[in-house]
Amino acid sequence: IRNTVHRYLAMMCASDIDGIISLFAEDATAEDPVGGQVHEGREAVRTFYSFAAPALEVELKGPICVAGDHCAFLLLAKLTTNDAVQYLDATDVFRFNNEGLISSMKAYWNFEELRDTP
Repeated sequence: IRNTVHRYLAMMCASDIDGIISLFAEDATAEDPVGGQVHEGREAVRTFYSFAAPALEVELKGPICVAGDHCAFLLLAKLTTNDAVQYLDATDVFRFNNEGLISSMKAYWNFEELRDTP
């Protein structure tokens, strides 16, 4: 699980959409941020990451906490849109299926907490 999270973060920073999607199950869901739209199925998840990943650089900011088939980790995200750069803290929670693929991704963060400095 920890190895998958490290691969996920590296692929996010590289905007490697195919690589990111290879970590997800066919019936995976992604909810980013929690309370927003839930993207259901690998193709919907691909569409989401195709939009989100090119604008983001992410950095792990603590341990990857694993409990059973779930993990949670804190990260710092750098969001670049046009010439504007903003930062936010997020906690991502993944659930894995029996094949070791991500079956659920939830990202906990809030637009109101975007800031100009890390």
